[in-house]
Amino acid sequence: ELGREEFRTRTAEAQVTDLPMSRIVASAPAGTSRPLTFTKEGTGTLFYTTRLRYAVDALFQEGLDSGFRVERRYEPFVETGARPPATTYSAGDLVRVTLTFRLSKERRFVAVTDPLPAGFEAVESWFATTAGDLAAQQDRQTNERDGRDENDWENWFRSGGFDHVERHDDRIQLFATRLSEGVHEFSYIARATTAGAFRTAPARVEEMYTPEVFGRTATTTIEIKR
Repeated sequence: ELGREEFRTRTAEAQVTDLPMSRIVASAPAGTSRPLTFTKEGTGTLFYTTRLRYAVDALFQEGLDSGFRVERRYEPFVETGARPPATTYSAGDLVRVTLTFRLSKERRFVAVTDPLPAGFEAVESWFATTAGDLAAQQDRQTNERDGRDENDWENWFRSGGFDHVERHDDRIQLFATRLSEGVHEFSYIARATTAGAFRTAPARVEEMYTPEVFGRTATTTIEIKR
């Protein structure tokens, strides 16, 4: 037995049990597998969720699609047109970071976390030191319906999109109530600030209430020169 909890009355409060992997491995002979089983005594309905958290000892060379396919690219920022993706920048350079999501079906209550490379900082459009023309080009969203003969509201109604953005020192977070089937893109601007070579953690996207539906990008290395 790995854990036991008791509920005396009907309740919406959850009981949480954290188990180290060493204990789970020790519960069965080496090299064997056993099912994880939940049982209950008494009346009522038992609802449960199991999540596995782990860290790997190698870079993710490829992305993972478990319901979401997501790709990330870094490009030198230019006000007009576009530049090819790059992984080498100079301190002070502006970089457009673009996340591309490919959905095989509609997804709801979507959360995205994109960790910033250690040598980057997100550009805040509301800072007094941020130029107005740069702020105007900050966050961009596109989807497959862009360019069709319909207004912005109709496009949003049919396709959905990210309706909340949070900027932190080490990451960007996006939230969407609904994303339609197809391709969606979101991009933002960051600034290269610190010289060095930095490995990027993968960007991750998931359905908040069904986190087993998720996806992540591959990792890469960003170099910032003085």
